Amino acid sequence: MFLKPLAIITFSYLIHSLVASNCTLRVDSIHVEANFTLERYLGQWYEFEWLSDRYVDPDALYEDYTQLYRRQKDGNITITTHGRDPFNGHGCLQFSSTIYLTVTPGKMLFNYLNHGNIENYWVVETDYTNYSVVYNCIQLNSDGTCKSAMAWVYSRHPNLSDDLRARVSHVIESLCLDEASFYKTTHNNGCSVAPNPDSVVG
Repeated sequence: MFLKPLAIITFSYLIHSLVASNCTLRVDSIHVEANFTLERYLGQWYEFEWLSDRYVDPDALYEDYTQLYRRQKDGNITITTHGRDPFNGHGCLQFSSTIYLTVTPGKMLFNYLNHGNIENYWVVETDYTNYSVVYNCIQLNSDGTCKSAMAWVYSRHPNLSDDLRARVSHVIESLCLDEASFYKTTHNNGCSVAPNPDSVVG
């Protein structure tokens, strides 16, 4: 999930707190899902929780946030996002982004809103049928560890079972992230078509 700039306030101390201060994990040592299979990853995912590199006012959080992954003719992926916008009476929004493949399966590049701001989209772990954990280190420390990161937990269903939550928590911890800093995404009244496709963040 990405939010309107006016709804976000960045505090340097908060950003530092999002990545464990005693973490010695180098970003270049992070493994993605072994033998990642793109065709199994396509389809709809529900955003379950996510980590921002900035503070987000709880009143500014989107709801019913889903992403539909479809393969393009060129092999890359179109993501169609639906959700409810707190700035528009919780009405539905819709927008598209693109994921570009790389030579490393599971390590992809994300072009949010197709505006050209390319970021990493690393599928660290997924079972394809229930959950996915995606990671993006935004800023590196001089020693190769991550100074500021974003991460997402997706589910094929609006909720995750307790055993899958435990597995996800283990993956998050292995990335030196604090799950207590993640924002939960609520799902109560999903959107399929937005009345205004231009009602997007950016």
